[in-house]
Amino acid sequence: MKKGIFCLEGLWSSSVRDRSTVQPMLEIMNKRSICDHIHHSCATKEELIYFLNRFKSKSVQDKFPILYFGFHGEKDCICLAGKEKFTLTELGDVLANSAKGKVLYFASCDTLNTDERKIKNLLEKTGAIAAIGYKALIDWMQSAAFDLLVLDALQSDRFDGRGIQKIKDYITSEYGNLGNKLKFRMVINDRIHFPRKRK
Repeated sequence: MKKGIFCLEGLWSSSVRDRSTVQPMLEIMNKRSICDHIHHSCATKEELIYFLNRFKSKSVQDKFPILYFGFHGEKDCICLAGKEKFTLTELGDVLANSAKGKVLYFASCDTLNTDERKIKNLLEKTGAIAAIGYKALIDWMQSAAFDLLVLDALQSDRFDGRGIQKIKDYITSEYGNLGNKLKFRMVINDRIHFPRKRK
């Protein structure tokens, strides 16, 4: 089953002429019949919270289990217009117990440059199976290309304990050099148990 992308994107510049967006990348996924996507722009914290609450809908999550954040970022947070910040803790509060088995993808500089316990707390609080992102400043074009590869890899197996580990192993083996350069990070919810083998 195709795993759709629910994309929330911030403003990349204060200029009203700036038309930068991750949408063309998502449209490539759609045109290649890899997966569908939903895209919404969020300039303020209120707008972000509104669409996060829309993401909680079962009908949305069933078809779009990848929650993709296209924002500027800093350590432990994503950044909105006017230097407003939205922390991982705040995200956990909004999505508490409502992202079970989903993937949180932070396509932003430095957001996952934080203590692993904070990321695992986010996963446990929301029920998400994995958090994906970067722990350093990243080049926009290189990270966009890498995101395409990772989003494609996320289609390769199930979002369960065994499947998500296989996906991580595949990304590491196939794209490890670029991932290391970009300080890519993927943290799995270790509270997700592997299914027992039948005897």
